[in-house]
Amino acid sequence: MDLENLKSEWSAMNDRMEKQEILKEKMFCQILNTKSDKSLNRLVAYEVVSLIISILFIPFLFYILNKKEFEYMRPITIGALVFIVICVIWYGIKVLVLLKIDFTKALKNNLFCINKYAIYIKYEKLIGYYFLIPFIAVVCVFYYVKLHVPLFSWVLMSCGFIAAILFVIYFYRLYNKNISTIQQNLEELRELEEK
Repeated sequence: MDLENLKSEWSAMNDRMEKQEILKEKMFCQILNTKSDKSLNRLVAYEVVSLIISILFIPFLFYILNKKEFEYMRPITIGALVFIVICVIWYGIKVLVLLKIDFTKALKNNLFCINKYAIYIKYEKLIGYYFLIPFIAVVCVFYYVKLHVPLFSWVLMSCGFIAAILFVIYFYRLYNKNISTIQQNLEELRELEEK
């Protein structure tokens, strides 16, 4: 009789431990999903704000393009307009990729989307650092030399350029931090699924 009681108690205790383990696993998954969701919301917010600012900048460029006082800036304005339109399309693509991530659905799809987004950010950084920033610097210097601007304008442009570079570096660090958080959490979830 004691052996039967011991077996039933052992079985009940084993069931309770399994339920606790399942509960811990669910709580861990919930925590990871919450952290990932916060990072994803930040990334979406960055992209949506960039998209809105780019869209709002287009009418301003058309205004400058149609003003006679800014006739000397026509090539720069046209170049900026083309660049902004490309940016609007690019930000739209990145927002669509981020919106495909849903933590209630397949883990494989989420990993694919966040890795795709990480690759987009990597290409964006490479193009920005090695092509766009030097190109903008050369164009600004060319126009400043052509217009014979005073020293104060050169100092102002240099400070603005340095501030813009530091701002871009800071934002790409934020992007990388949020992307890596999502990737790590999804990898941990995948390891839990495989157990």
